[in-house]
Order: sequence, then structure tokens, then C-alpha cells
Amino acid sequence: MKPNTNFYLFGSRIATHCVFWVLYYLLFGLIWVSEEGYLASFYLEFVLLPIRILAVYVTLYYLLPQFLLQRRYREFFLGYGLTLLLGGVLQRVFIHLFYEELLLNDSSAGLFSVMMLVRAIVLINTTVLFVLGAKLFQLWALEQEKNKSLESEILEIRSNRKTHRVPVDSILFVEGLGNYVTYHLEDKSKITSYGSIKRTLEQLPANFRRVHKSFIVNKEHIKSYDALTIDIQDNSIPRGKSIADDVLSN
Repeated sequence: MKPNTNFYLFGSRIATHCVFWVLYYLLFGLIWVSEEGYLASFYLEFVLLPIRILAVYVTLYYLLPQFLLQRRYREFFLGYGLTLLLGGVLQRVFIHLFYEELLLNDSSAGLFSVMMLVRAIVLINTTVLFVLGAKLFQLWALEQEKNKSLESEILEIRSNRKTHRVPVDSILFVEGLGNYVTYHLEDKSKITSYGSIKRTLEQLPANFRRVHKSFIVNKEHIKSYDALTIDIQDNSIPRGKSIADDVLSN
């Protein structure tokens, strides 16, 4: 699904992500400031930020499309749990090596304190859930927008002194003959109207392609095709010699 740039700052996903992580870094650097001061707090957040970024993007760009959106919930939650566990362990190691021992010169807390490990996992989980929630909202909004556009996409066809309101996605193909065109519909009905095949193509959305001097097809309804013909429902439509495969598949 192609992302809608309205969801992104300056119409750029990369710019939006960069701004988000900079603000995240500054916010948590200020929130978690301790008696060691702001410098130590921002240093710690800088050390831990790559781990949280990794956990977020593993979830967004692997677990979400591969499992959650495919309704493979068991695999998603297993992968999610392992991601959090690995992130918590890495975060605890980084804190111990690069903060407690290197900066504070204090290793008394131990490398794998259970409570500190749980705390690390909770913090990573909070970040991942926030970004995952935003992504799921975006996908939901895109789906609503898609459904709305499909519902409202009606083609008005003038035929026999009547105006027929036809859902565009119900049109299988259009056949041109002289100064008339015939719309072949999904329910096997036909509507013949005065007009040219060229003018008809201009009125149809991008998923309709002209595949022959006398035929326009709806790509969404193509069952199969070869070098000479295109099969749609029970119809075999001639294919022009100059029509490349990507015209039918992309």
C-alpha cells in the first residue's frame, strides 16, 4: 500500500522519522535527568537510542507486515516478545558498560539485575507501542480513504435516453465499434453508449488499460493472458502486439 504523504512532515517519511527521533531524544534526555546532571542524561539516551530505533523498525517493517497484517498473531507476539527481550538485554548491557562502568565508574548494580532488565523492557515496549499505534492508525486511515474512494467512484453512462450510474470496479472491459462503445459489466450485462474508445479511456481510472484498438480492460478482473489474448471472466479479448506484460500486471 502506497503511503499517503499527508501523514508526513514536508511530505517526506524520512524527514518525519528524523524529526521524531530528535524530539524523542531531547524529551527523554530531559525527563530522565538525574543527580549526575543533563550531560550524563543526554549521553545515556544517546547510547540507548539505537537499540530503541532497532526495536521499533523490526516491529514496523518486519513483524507488522509479515505477521500482524497477515493475521498470524501467534508468530507476531512471539517475535514481538523476542524483540523486546533482546532489546532489554542489549539496553542493560549498554547501560552497564557505557554508563555505569565507563561514566559513573560504578558496577555495583550488576549486569543482569532482574528489576533493571524488566525496566529496560518496559521502556522499550512503551516506545514501540507508541510508534506501532501511530502506524496502525495510518494504515486504518488509508484503508478508510481507499474504501471511500471506491464507494464514490461511479461512472455515469448515457444510453437509450437514460443515464446509468455504474460502479467503476464492476466494469470488466469496454469494447469499441465504430462510434459506439459497449461496457461489459461483472453481472454479465452490457450498456452501449455513443462515443469513442479514446474518449472512454480518458474517463476511466488508471487500472483501465487499452490493450487493442477496440478494447479497454480493467486490470483488476484479468484472470490470465498470453501473447494473443486476455481472459476476463468468460471472455477472451484480443491483445495488441505492442502491449507489454507490465501494462497488464503493474
